[in-house]
Amino acid sequence: MLYRTSPRIDPPPQTPMKKAAKKLNRMTSQKGLSIPELLIVLLIISIVVVLALPQVLSSRRLLRFAGVQRQIVSTLRETRQEAMTQRTSVTFRYDNLNKTVVIYGGSFGALGAATNRRSSIADSGLVPNEVIYGKPAAATVAALGDGTNHTPLVADAKEITFRADGSVVDGASNPIDSALFFYDLNNPGSAFAVSVLGAGGRVKVWRFVEPTPGNGVYVE
Repeated sequence: MLYRTSPRIDPPPQTPMKKAAKKLNRMTSQKGLSIPELLIVLLIISIVVVLALPQVLSSRRLLRFAGVQRQIVSTLRETRQEAMTQRTSVTFRYDNLNKTVVIYGGSFGALGAATNRRSSIADSGLVPNEVIYGKPAAATVAALGDGTNHTPLVADAKEITFRADGSVVDGASNPIDSALFFYDLNNPGSAFAVSVLGAGGRVKVWRFVEPTPGNGVYVE
């Protein structure tokens, strides 16, 4: 008995695009994610990054501005300690124009000498003109808890001279109290104050809190 065999019909050749799609589908199926699923995951990650970015940037600014506070406080305390150690008057100077703090007097020489100890409060990455001397709009005008209040600048600078006993007094030996206020132009909530009590030269730090909007106060 003779059997008739049908002619062999080869499948149509695959185009390069079909080959690439087939290979991609095989790769994604092996990893457990399809193309649409992968796109959804990437979309979710992008949304999370966009939402979290402002918080990250705000936290970085807070950390940087906290460095300004530490620098002001440590320089004031160092100035007082140097005055007591050297048994002579030593001066702390804040230059608002250049955003620098300077220690001069005693072994540090006269103001402007190469021996002055000078540092910039903008070294932590802040833009200098964003560091504001004063109180933010939401802050109370009342004095701090120790009775000191905002001390205005003279010729865009503030000087505090510690005597050999650590005090800050005038020519008639009357104590001179001072309070320096700072805040970040782009983040007023980071405001702080540093007070110096003239009688003993004690340096105190105050942080800004806002219990209700527009009613900010300073607490030790």
